[in-house]
Amino acid sequence: MTETRTSVIARILDGMKTKGEFPTMGRTVALVNTQTKADSKASIDELTSTILDDIALTNKLLRLVNSSYYVKYNRGGKINTISRTIQILGFNHVRDVALSIVLFETIKDNSLALDLREAVLISFLSGVISKRMGSRLGVRDLEEVFICSMYHTLGKLLVVFYLPDEHKKIKELAKLNKISENETAITILNVAYDTIGMAIARHWNFSENTILCMQKVPLHKLAKPTTSIENIRCLSLFSNNLCELINSEQVNLNIWKDTLKNFINLFDNCNEGIINEVLEASFNILMSHCESNNFNIDYSNITKNLKFLIKAQDIPVIQQEKPVCAGSLQILDNTYDNEGDSSEIVTPEDILAMGTLEITNTLLEDFSLNDILRVILETLYRGMEFTRTIISIKNAKGQSIDGRFGFGRNIENLLKHFRFPIDKDSKDIFNISLSNDSIVIINNINDIEVQSCIPNWLRTVFNVQTFILIPITVRKMPIGLIYGDWATVNPQALKKSRLRYVKMLKNQAVLAIKQSM
Repeated sequence: MTETRTSVIARILDGMKTKGEFPTMGRTVALVNTQTKADSKASIDELTSTILDDIALTNKLLRLVNSSYYVKYNRGGKINTISRTIQILGFNHVRDVALSIVLFETIKDNSLALDLREAVLISFLSGVISKRMGSRLGVRDLEEVFICSMYHTLGKLLVVFYLPDEHKKIKELAKLNKISENETAITILNVAYDTIGMAIARHWNFSENTILCMQKVPLHKLAKPTTSIENIRCLSLFSNNLCELINSEQVNLNIWKDTLKNFINLFDNCNEGIINEVLEASFNILMSHCESNNFNIDYSNITKNLKFLIKAQDIPVIQQEKPVCAGSLQILDNTYDNEGDSSEIVTPEDILAMGTLEITNTLLEDFSLNDILRVILETLYRGMEFTRTIISIKNAKGQSIDGRFGFGRNIENLLKHFRFPIDKDSKDIFNISLSNDSIVIINNINDIEVQSCIPNWLRTVFNVQTFILIPITVRKMPIGLIYGDWATVNPQALKKSRLRYVKMLKNQAVLAIKQSM
């Protein structure tokens, strides 16, 4: 008996509980939600924290932004922190890069790798095409264009991941009947891919615009767009239609030409020349992205067909070669794929060393004090393996030190409570650190020797046992303080080799403040 629409979606939701949520998709939603907020300091901090919470995503993002495609942003040096990446590439650009990495991170299961790989590549390429096309046509909201286009095929991705047997039947039947997989899914599942994607997207709290753009509509039925969302929808449908054609074993050139014609009719300033330029640039971005991830796609229909379409040549019928599975999967499960890649970060000491160098180079340029303090804090957070870290600054009245921003677990709530009055005669450990301009490490706040100098707010709100205080003073005047803690005592974190970098980073913070005065 054919399944009902509700039962298929229920099976996918159950699969999320048993097999695990679609890899890193929860993080994707968090990234999208964060970046669609106002472009404020808080939003930047939230984005940085979201990325830093995922070590694999952090390392892959850093590796990607140091690849050949992004070298023009690097100003001659390596980018070693997420904070600096956001400063250089821009808020929205980092979101695009992070979201594309999240898609590539889905390919982990050996049995699903080949089909899921194709689906992921199509999603990413469609996002790139639509964004570049939107830019050429003067469409605004390019970041939303990218997201809506990239997640247009969410339903198919979910079926490939959670219902692989059904997807295999859909794929074979679609090929036999020469119709789309979306239409064929109705025969097998009693529900189309786009309907599944929209249902799960609502479950994940995607924006209504993103959900609307998941719906499959023939291009020739669309009227010329007059609103922002209509522009986005046209671009999303067009790019995904092209990608679906590109991914077939043999592109139907008649359908290809009709697709181009239908899209050109929607925009007065569009022509086939622009489309070809966009396709060539998008193909180069795809190849660069795959190269930076050691992601071999020479075997794929995408590579074969797009090369010929760009050159306006007839597409030969070539027997598809299957890649060697070991080589195709190795690059995605290993955080440090390229042994010779100098952007790889292997040890905490490496993080501290490269972060210190990055800050030194930044101090030689024009810089924002908040930006450089954020880079210093991130370097400490990752290099010292803190559970949480906060930078606090003297308030305008000069009466207290208040938490400004930080990284780590539950940081937004804890920042509200991080405040202490400046009192050189006080016996609490925070004022002792400031008054003496000395780095202080408390291994165990429950030791009798230190209990009297630990403020109650730290003990009750932070529930911490081991922490470090790094004072920031300029001309013997307290300016601020960096706080870091560990969930458990980590002897390696207090190694002299690491503490040496802590002192260097403290001095860099002081120098940055002096230069900003």
